[in-house]
Amino acid sequence: GSGGGGRWFAATIMPTPEEEEVAASYALELAELTFNSKPIINSLTMIADEERAFSHAIAGVVLRKIGSALADKKLPIIYLLDSICKNVGAAYKNHFAPALPQTIGDAFDANGPKVRTSLQKLVDTWTGVFEPAVVAAT
Repeated sequence: GSGGGGRWFAATIMPTPEEEEVAASYALELAELTFNSKPIINSLTMIADEERAFSHAIAGVVLRKIGSALADKKLPIIYLLDSICKNVGAAYKNHFAPALPQTIGDAFDANGPKVRTSLQKLVDTWTGVFEPAVVAAT
């Protein structure tokens, strides 16, 4: 019956213990990124590259962190998202792209002119990185 199919579907979206471990570990590392630090961003990008098999879990951690961060702490995490997409690529772009218009829009709305200018400059670099429709909507 349909009950078995439902259980199968639910199992496919539940994170595995390994995914949870990678996500928790990445979240701890990500907690260090409270300002625009190139060394921390580079380190987090390298971890994302090494853990590419868990791109879904790591992308989720990054997006949740952007969403929960205070307005003035969002930009460094968005720079991390940018670094991961440009340096690691497809595995992550596919997870981040659908959330970008909302994520960037919320950060834009939450901040003043200085951060808005930085966000706009960043989005301008995404032509050729993300699908044109994503860039246009962001």
